[in-house]
Amino acid sequence: MSKIAALGYLVVRGPLEEWKRFGTQVLGAQLIDGPDAATAMFRTDDRAFRIVVQDGPPGPDALVALGFEVADDAALNALVAELTAAAVPVEEDPRLAQLRRVRRLVRFADLDGNVIEAHVGQESSNAPFVSPRGIRFVCGDLGLGHVFLFTGDGQKAAGFYTSVLGFRISDTIAFGPENGIFLRCNPRHHTVAFAAIPGPPPGIGHLMVEVDSLEAVGRALDLVERDHQVQMSLGEHTNDRMTSFYVLTPSGFAVEYGWNGKLVEDDATWKVGHYDSPSVWGHHFTAPPPPPPGAGVAAAAGAGGEG
Repeated sequence: MSKIAALGYLVVRGPLEEWKRFGTQVLGAQLIDGPDAATAMFRTDDRAFRIVVQDGPPGPDALVALGFEVADDAALNALVAELTAAAVPVEEDPRLAQLRRVRRLVRFADLDGNVIEAHVGQESSNAPFVSPRGIRFVCGDLGLGHVFLFTGDGQKAAGFYTSVLGFRISDTIAFGPENGIFLRCNPRHHTVAFAAIPGPPPGIGHLMVEVDSLEAVGRALDLVERDHQVQMSLGEHTNDRMTSFYVLTPSGFAVEYGWNGKLVEDDATWKVGHYDSPSVWGHHFTAPPPPPPGAGVAAAAGAGGEG
């Protein structure tokens, strides 16, 4: 049984004013006040927040913390005991718990150095969630969504999450020299996925947020194609059957904006599968826009040197 119940929240770093526009106008999340002028928070359901953005430069190290929710105090205590037995440094942090609006919080890191904030009792808001775009997200007990993480060693990374945190393998997909590994902790097909892809350093590749209709995905895609960089076109995944597209965030990682993700209703009958392709159709990578006119010969030479 997983010691983790869901992805409760995500903390990232990026240009704050750009994120305020992106989070509201593109994602349709509700912007709320952060604890200070350098922090913004976004709601996607009745929880007090689901995404935290700390002002700073974009880059491959934009991931600040994964906020994993556990069911209760007993589960958190059991997790701490498991981490201690595995010689993983772990620390309870009451000050950070207050900042994150949770009752208890412990901090530790996975094998790639990603900070994890396991917590109990995340605050819910009595005020109704109001999307500026009229969006309804699929969250609740399933959590914020899922994260796809780049890693140096997919087997080792996934092994930590299965053996220590109790995640279960849903399936694998062929990704270059290694398989991508997809892990679940609740009925959502996967909450964490890992892939050792040559090039990107360990860190976040994308966050998936799920909406309740295909129309909502299409409307978001219309908005994105006007003013933002689409990373991958509309398509359907082989394993979780999510129909989605990918858009780059101001932090540099992507958001998968999707609908109709598969649920694992019965662990006892689930069979771990393997897929030779990540998508049934679509999900084609989109080349970044060319440099603006007058960018110079050096820029063109550099682009040509990528090979």
